[in-house]
Amino acid sequence: MNKTLLQMVLSKKQVHLSLAKRWVEFYLESPTAALVSLLQFVVEASGSQYRIPEDTSMPFVYSDILTHSSLYFPNTCIYPLIRKPADVFVHQVDTFLKALLLVANEIPADKYNIFLTEMTSFVLACSESSTRTFRHTGTMIGLKIMTILSDLKSLDDETVKSLWMWMFKSMFEVRRQDIVNDIRLLCLSELGQWFSRYPHCYLQPSCLRIFYESLNDASGEVRQCSLDNISILGRKDELLPQRVALATEFREILLELCVAKEDEISEKSLRLLTDFYQLAPEILSGGAGQLLEQLIMAANRGLAQAAADLFILRRNGLDGESFSQRIIHLLQFFVDSEHEQADYFVDSLFDNCEMILDWEPMIAVLMENPRCHQQSDIYCSSLIAILLAGVKQATTGEIPPGRYTKDLKREPKKGAQKRATMLLAPVLPELLRTYANRLGDIERLLELPKYFCFDYYRAGNKMGQLLRLFDQFDTILFDQTSITLLQTGAETLEFMNRMVPNSHTKSFLNSAITNYKMAWQRMLVPNSAQSPQNLSTRLLVSLRLLTVLSGHFNLTEWQLTEPLLVSLKRLVRERRMPDGDDLPPEALSLYLKASFCCLVWNMEHLKDTSFNNLSMDEYCADLRQNLEDYLFVTFSLVGNGNIEPLAYPSFAYTCDLFVLFGNLCGSSNPSIRSVAHVPSGTEVDILEGFLMDNLLELSPSDLMKEANREELQRIRSILTSYLKLVCLGVMPSMRASKIYKYYVKYHAPFGDIMRCSMELALQMNPVHFAMTLLHTCLLLFVNIFADGNPAGQLTLRSAEFSELIELAHRLAKLLISNPMGYRECVIVFHRSGIMFVFEAIQKKPTVVSKKLPFLRVLKVFVPLLLVQDKIGILTYFEHFEQVVIPTCSTTDMKYLKDYRTALSPRKTNRYSQAT
Repeated sequence: MNKTLLQMVLSKKQVHLSLAKRWVEFYLESPTAALVSLLQFVVEASGSQYRIPEDTSMPFVYSDILTHSSLYFPNTCIYPLIRKPADVFVHQVDTFLKALLLVANEIPADKYNIFLTEMTSFVLACSESSTRTFRHTGTMIGLKIMTILSDLKSLDDETVKSLWMWMFKSMFEVRRQDIVNDIRLLCLSELGQWFSRYPHCYLQPSCLRIFYESLNDASGEVRQCSLDNISILGRKDELLPQRVALATEFREILLELCVAKEDEISEKSLRLLTDFYQLAPEILSGGAGQLLEQLIMAANRGLAQAAADLFILRRNGLDGESFSQRIIHLLQFFVDSEHEQADYFVDSLFDNCEMILDWEPMIAVLMENPRCHQQSDIYCSSLIAILLAGVKQATTGEIPPGRYTKDLKREPKKGAQKRATMLLAPVLPELLRTYANRLGDIERLLELPKYFCFDYYRAGNKMGQLLRLFDQFDTILFDQTSITLLQTGAETLEFMNRMVPNSHTKSFLNSAITNYKMAWQRMLVPNSAQSPQNLSTRLLVSLRLLTVLSGHFNLTEWQLTEPLLVSLKRLVRERRMPDGDDLPPEALSLYLKASFCCLVWNMEHLKDTSFNNLSMDEYCADLRQNLEDYLFVTFSLVGNGNIEPLAYPSFAYTCDLFVLFGNLCGSSNPSIRSVAHVPSGTEVDILEGFLMDNLLELSPSDLMKEANREELQRIRSILTSYLKLVCLGVMPSMRASKIYKYYVKYHAPFGDIMRCSMELALQMNPVHFAMTLLHTCLLLFVNIFADGNPAGQLTLRSAEFSELIELAHRLAKLLISNPMGYRECVIVFHRSGIMFVFEAIQKKPTVVSKKLPFLRVLKVFVPLLLVQDKIGILTYFEHFEQVVIPTCSTTDMKYLKDYRTALSPRKTNRYSQAT
């Protein structure tokens, strides 16, 4: 044969049955030679390149064969069973073995017994080897042979049964406890195959214990395989008593797996316990059932739905109960669990509990007088939350934020939006009136119209229902103190006005603005009939509503920007005077936001409206002055040296305005360009100083602590705002080098924000970003030599230099995805880095020597160069290198040589990704 037996088995064109027949013919003619080829098949399948001598005679000394084979492994730890196409390899080997044993089953018994004995004895010897490759491969082949034999022979064949049981005890029982995860997994997989043929196999039901014992295995794959097999074997009635008994015995382990870290294992374990609960309810006694039901709120959707199945099974209610009686089970659980995530609760039950989308009886319960029906206030609130969550998910198809699933399909339920509108639109005004005094309920009810089909109001004579709904919005939003409720109401009002433009919304906006103006005038000219506290409260209430509305509606026509800024400046001024702070701190926060929103709307109005030249110039001058007034206030809060809560939103508003007004620089209209604002160096210094003071106040490990969560979010917010200026081109990206130099040190709390901004800056201007990368590395490099240490005393293993190299690797990782697209950036980086190293070549050679270690940083980026670019960089580098070589020490020469060698096109480099 020109090919080995394994090579023919793995051939894509090979028919395994035909090959098996040829081998059997060969065996009948030359038994020893054929068996040698079969042993060679096993050795080669293990990955060894050893060739058993053709003149090897029987009896075979297996230990000698394995000893010689162990010397012929390639210089790698990879072998066929752990390569990526391992499943294909196993399938081909298994198919051949089936064909071989099937054909050999027909040969004379004496020759068949010799063949079977030699084959099984050798794979058993392999499975007992201390060499992993032999042990793994021998176990795989041996187990496959056992599986095939149990199919080919009947239970009455004592010879095969004795051989099978001998292999079971000598190989399976030992290898199922092997130190290698893959070998243990292989044993359990084949055990599942054997039991799938029960009772037509050689096993006893007591062997089921092996699966349950393996639930404690360290490998998640092994535990998962055990759970799969236990679940599959549940379909066999003959094994039912043993399964229930073992489940009861191993109950605690199954419960622990339900709350394990591996979501898939937790889900399978929970579904398994649910199956057992139907057979033996006592298995979830002692509060175990209630504990597992809490997993309805788990982040993993599959696990949550498994818990919901158990919940429905345990609390399904009795036949003939009314909706109110049945829904009480859901509400009772929701309330007792002290959960506020109705979205999670509904999503868990969404696909398997029709009651959760049975909105008509829910509405009927809510429409009853809350004092008369059986449900308490907290139950009604829970029912409203469940109703909203169900309508939201059914009409949008979106699962709750934070819940993850393997199924990415998101589709609304057919007809859900129309059905929800028909049921809710007629009664929503009445529901808002009924629950007017319950803040959380009103907030949820106000959100419902966002999921309506507004064609409902246009059809027939139903606009009256919409007007009644608007009236309820007026009643609720005026004199409301909750910002979150106002926010929800304004969002819904904006949506409704967009879907059905109407005059009622404009009237509402006009009334809100009028209320604010009247409250402000009364603050300026106090009336003795009203106390200052009452005046202050009224102003604050009207200001809250105005601020929220300004974020959703264009209020330009009411010309609010200048009056708001006057009030804002006055409030800031009075806060710094003794006894001058008549309004609470919330007022300043509201004025900051309202003024910001009005400035943004003014800018949009400028771009979207046609002006004549005179009115355009006047409008732009006013807008420019308003912007300067607002920035004066925000910088007074950010740059006063005292970190107060209002400084953080002021910082964010300032950065956003720089972005928005900076975009006006490209306008073709000179009047509009006059409004554009490019931040000055002083302004950027103030922002940068504020950010750095906050960024470095706490260590990375302290920032990641739960106690500092709010502080972390504040810093992430201002860091994002600042880096917007960089990645959107408002200021030079090199300004951010001071931030990026902490990319490694603060990678855990801020790495995602920094990386995102760098990727955007790279796409905007690759050349500028190349200089940003260079300066980022130089900031750390210069710090290393800040104490004047000469380069010769620098150890490349110092903590500081290691941090620099790690930073270089992380920065290089940004460019590796697109070598052609980022080609210019990489070239500029290398040329500029070389120039930095040799810039003092004529004046101070000693300074050059001190900078030579920076070539080690440049070397990290060499694999990013295209081959043709390496030649150009090498030529550029050698021009400087020849000048400095005469003055270099041995250490200096090493830096030069390493960089030159890396650039050499004769050397193939592979970039190793940073972790």
